[in-house]
Amino acid sequence: MKRIANVALIVGALSASFLLGQTTSNFDKWWTPQNDALAAAPENHKLLFENDEVRVLEVTVPPGVREPLHAHRYPSVLYYISAAHMREYSPGLPAVDHPRKGDGAVVFLPVGPPHQMENMETTKPLRAIRVELKKAR
Repeated sequence: MKRIANVALIVGALSASFLLGQTTSNFDKWWTPQNDALAAAPENHKLLFENDEVRVLEVTVPPGVREPLHAHRYPSVLYYISAAHMREYSPGLPAVDHPRKGDGAVVFLPVGPPHQMENMETTKPLRAIRVELKKAR
């Protein structure tokens, strides 16, 4: 009985180590310093605050504009100051339509592949605050 418990404990520990290693090694599979939102799309992303816990960005996409291809390194929470109908483009994937959320809406965004957001509105800009959760890695 002790032997079975020890084997189960060892297998569990190895599995947990493997999964943690996978999570860590795959975390930056889409992100590079060059395609970071602040580097690749600086006209659409402005750094408001950063520390070891969070990075806070102001995101702006004017009407009819498609921002440059970029990636986000951390999962985040997005607060829409001014929501807009957006379309998301990622290389090798079909475009995804994001109908307008209400102003003041809040959504959680997991880490995903590089993307471009296009504002489909003719008069309303997208304005949002993106709080990237650095410790959620």
